[in-house]
Amino acid sequence: MTKRGSKRLIITGIPVLFSGLLAVEASAQSKPMVAEIMPPAKSGECYAKVSVPAKYRTETVDVLLKEPTERFTITPAKFENRTKRVMTREASSTLKAIQPVLETEKDTFLVSPASTEWVRDSLKGNVPLSEGEKRDLSIAGVKIEDVPVGSCLYEHFKEPTYKDIPNRVLVSEATEKLSTTPAKYRKGTESVLTKPAYKRLIEVPAVFKKKSDRVLVEAAHSVWQKGTGPIQKIDNETGEIMCRIDIPAEYKNIEVDVVATAPLVTSVTEEAAYKTINIEKLVSDAAEQRDPVAAEFKTMNKKQLAEPGGFTWSASRTGSASDGAPTGRVVCHKAIPAETIAYERTVVKTAGRFERTKVEETFENVSVTELVSDARSVKTTVPGVNSTVDRRVKVEDSRFEWQAVLCETNTNGDIISRLQTALAAEGYSPGSIDGVLGQSTLTALEKYQQKNKLAEGGVTMESIKALGVEL
Repeated sequence: MTKRGSKRLIITGIPVLFSGLLAVEASAQSKPMVAEIMPPAKSGECYAKVSVPAKYRTETVDVLLKEPTERFTITPAKFENRTKRVMTREASSTLKAIQPVLETEKDTFLVSPASTEWVRDSLKGNVPLSEGEKRDLSIAGVKIEDVPVGSCLYEHFKEPTYKDIPNRVLVSEATEKLSTTPAKYRKGTESVLTKPAYKRLIEVPAVFKKKSDRVLVEAAHSVWQKGTGPIQKIDNETGEIMCRIDIPAEYKNIEVDVVATAPLVTSVTEEAAYKTINIEKLVSDAAEQRDPVAAEFKTMNKKQLAEPGGFTWSASRTGSASDGAPTGRVVCHKAIPAETIAYERTVVKTAGRFERTKVEETFENVSVTELVSDARSVKTTVPGVNSTVDRRVKVEDSRFEWQAVLCETNTNGDIISRLQTALAAEGYSPGSIDGVLGQSTLTALEKYQQKNKLAEGGVTMESIKALGVEL
């Protein structure tokens, strides 16, 4: 059933909402417009003015996320551990005193030598004869030298006098007493360099700061969208209002690391290291000392005849008056042994001496660290960090164009059912698979067209072909 003055198509009792039909009606009233706009069509074909979305391509652009900078590779100072020989005590010498070796030997002191003597009374007598008596004996014809020892004669005796003559006798020879003074040292300390001063390099890395940057993702463009106006679409016989809408450019905010402070290398001076060791400095070397020991003497008296006795010898016992008073003793020629005094004396067998022994200097091995090579740095370039961002670039603006659509002459319930089945297979719910082109089916088809960038505004042959529905 149709209204007066209109050509409304009914498919299975449900109105088919095709904007193309309105365009056909308008062209019937305005032939010049049809000649300029409508495409050539065969009988039974329907066309509708549909919205073809803009076409885009996706471009990949490089975005700098982190600026290039520099870094330093630091090679630290190299050291080598070595052992240093340090003198802790200088060389010196020690002295050993070897005392003289003394020896005690026995000796005798001759007080009077052995002799023969004429004595009175008997051979045991001790009164010697005087020279006069000897002369008298000689005058008397007695040859004293011929009188054998042990013979006795009678004599007169005049007693002689004697005096003591002191004599110094060596009891102990002069020598020396040896002693030593040891070497003297002064204790102190000495600083030994165990590690020299050097410079240590420290890398101060670059400092970055965050900077926000905007990357163009999609350029500004315009699209057609449905609009409203004073005259609204009441049914399929009225026209639609389409508005050209400007879509602003789309940007993506990203954070970029920008070098705020460039890297650098600074140096730190490391102090030299020392070790304090104890040492002894030689103040005075060992010395020898000799103290003389004087010889010891002993004084002994030696008897010496001071005045000979007066003797008058007579061959007879009584003698003559000139011989002097008779002694009444027999003069005998007796042997007088030598008179000696036995004593001990100390003599130097081996002289004292000093033995000097060299004392070697002493050393201490000290571990030290010597600088082999100083620290150094090598500057290298650190490249920036880039990232890729996908950006949509419009290739073709959206537009309206005439496209072939389903209409009353080229569709039926079976085609609609197959269309519904194809939409359901693609994941779009068309409602019941009933062959009726209702609002659910049209909404599902519009979503499919939007998803796949197809022209919107009707059941276009382009969409039918894309869904694989055969007519």
